[in-house]
Amino acid sequence: MAGTNASAWTSPRTAIAGAAVFALVTLLVYWTRAGAEDSLAATVTRGELTARLTSSGTLKPIQSITYRSPIPGRDIEIRDLAPEGSRVAAGDLLVKLDTTDLEVELARVRQEHRQAQMDLQVAEGEFEEAGAEVKAVTEGEGALTVDEARSTLQRAQKKAERLRQEFEHLKPLLAKGFITRDELARTEDQLEQAEEELILARRRTDVVVQLSHPREQKRAALALAQKSAQLGHARTRAAETQLRLDTLERLIEGCTIRARGPGLVVYEENLNSNPRRKLRIGDRVFATQGIVTIPEVNRMLVEASVSESEVHRVKAGQPAEVRVEAFPDLKLTGKVTRVGTLASTSVNRPFDDKRFDLIITLDPTTADLRPEMTIRADVIVGSRANVLLVPVTAVFNNQGTRVVYVIGATGTERRLVDLGESNDRMVEIVAGLREGDRVSLAPPDAAAPMSPPRGNALQPR
Repeated sequence: MAGTNASAWTSPRTAIAGAAVFALVTLLVYWTRAGAEDSLAATVTRGELTARLTSSGTLKPIQSITYRSPIPGRDIEIRDLAPEGSRVAAGDLLVKLDTTDLEVELARVRQEHRQAQMDLQVAEGEFEEAGAEVKAVTEGEGALTVDEARSTLQRAQKKAERLRQEFEHLKPLLAKGFITRDELARTEDQLEQAEEELILARRRTDVVVQLSHPREQKRAALALAQKSAQLGHARTRAAETQLRLDTLERLIEGCTIRARGPGLVVYEENLNSNPRRKLRIGDRVFATQGIVTIPEVNRMLVEASVSESEVHRVKAGQPAEVRVEAFPDLKLTGKVTRVGTLASTSVNRPFDDKRFDLIITLDPTTADLRPEMTIRADVIVGSRANVLLVPVTAVFNNQGTRVVYVIGATGTERRLVDLGESNDRMVEIVAGLREGDRVSLAPPDAAAPMSPPRGNALQPR
């Protein structure tokens, strides 16, 4: 009896304890599910959205100058090099080449130039003398000789004419007895002598005018032409030696290579070494071989790409933010300067999505940037103010349509939405949701009941 009473009193206590445990477990499960639902849900809010398009790429210098030996046709030894990796400014020494052979050749050419200058002075003097001789023949003594011969001829002609007239005048006087025969004979002798002198003067004049003077003129002109040719040759030789002198001086000066602009020193490879290595002091280089390259790292650009589906969002002039993988805390700014005209695919992956080249010019910076560094570029493609926003993880692709799962009092409802701009975190909702709606960040279980989509839900844009 006592045992029966004890068991009768214990049963209600056990029932009460079981009910309390069940209530606690139910409350714990509810709290756990509510916390889980809160962590996997988001509220539709209104705010401002900055749309960004992210792409990866590499840094390239806007300008890169390769310096070579200025000596054509021969190799030359490197005597000095600026340290590789160092930064240089305009005018800093980059390379110094050996000029011993050039200086020996320069001394020899200087001696040849001095001799050519002396030969030129002699040729100029002889040319002036030949010119004076030509002038003397044509205008000086030669012309005077011709004038004297012609004057003598004219006097002889006048004398012979006067005696001829006198003789003809005396003939009638002899017949009348006014003069003697001896007087007439004396005049006749004088006339014969004058005519002989006239003949001799005429011959002398012909010889001077037609033979001697032209011959002297030709001889003087030929001498002048010879001296002129010698003078031209002397001038050419002097000019050639001067040109060689200037060229050697310029080459020797060019063997001290200085930077034309600021940048980073990068050595070129020694093409004659096996295995390949960078150039160093003591190597010999030709004019066609680069010695150092100076990329202007203060002015850099980004070479990236954008997919075919996103290229319509990018255009020149859009601002961009650039992060460098080597400097996680560094933030650079720039602008899009060019978007490729033609799409291209990877040679190794011809069936991948086509992409367009994207060039971003960075603003000047003092950061220690290097060419070929890996970067991530965020191009700001648009901005929206006072728009409905949800996380991008709340939008799902359902057989080609964009849907969200709205959490309601009776369950989860699948709803079609119309999307606008987006970035890596948020997306603009153009239609399909209201401010304050709660959406799930994960698709509901397939076994969970879902409400059908609303009839006024829009297709995705």
